[in-house]
Amino acid sequence: MRILVLLLTIFVLLYQAPPVRSDLDAGRICGYGTARCQRKCKREDSFIGRCPNMYPCCLKKRNANSSHSLKY
Repeated sequence: MRILVLLLTIFVLLYQAPPVRSDLDAGRICGYGTARCQRKCKREDSFIGRCPNMYPCCLKKRNANSSHSLKY
């Protein structure tokens, strides 16, 4: 019976623990799924806001001469 109460107590404490943020949050998606959180925006990126971890939210600029552009 003691073991059951102990396990239940541990489970409740772990369930209520706040999530831990770390440096691994860099690279998370931001900007409505169009950009990434980075330590610093690259030269070819645009700064569009801040991520929850206070890193800049960087959007890659579109290149008009890109070979990946759609052709109709």
